[in-house]
Amino acid sequence: MRPLFLSAVIATALLLPATPASATTDPATAHPATAADYTVPRSATSSASARGSDAAIELAASYARGAVVAVGVDCVGWRYSIVKLVEHPSTSLYSATVAASATCVQ
Repeated sequence: MRPLFLSAVIATALLLPATPASATTDPATAHPATAADYTVPRSATSSASARGSDAAIELAASYARGAVVAVGVDCVGWRYSIVKLVEHPSTSLYSATVAASATCVQ
């Protein structure tokens, strides 16, 4: 019975009309930003741990980017730098600290 229920949910989702993201935003802010609107430099540094070094770096970069976007909303010119990468051999974990910076709209 469960696969039938999931199939009905998927079929319903496929039949619903898709609306672009710009249609769901406030009309006052729906206009795309111009190059002159990107004037505020923002940055954030975040840390994360994972089983592999690449995974730890990617996760920390994702957290840092999320912190910048939470404040800056729309940003361009992303730059990332690895601040610190540490291997913890006793636990087989890597800890990464990554800084992300971008130029954002106010």
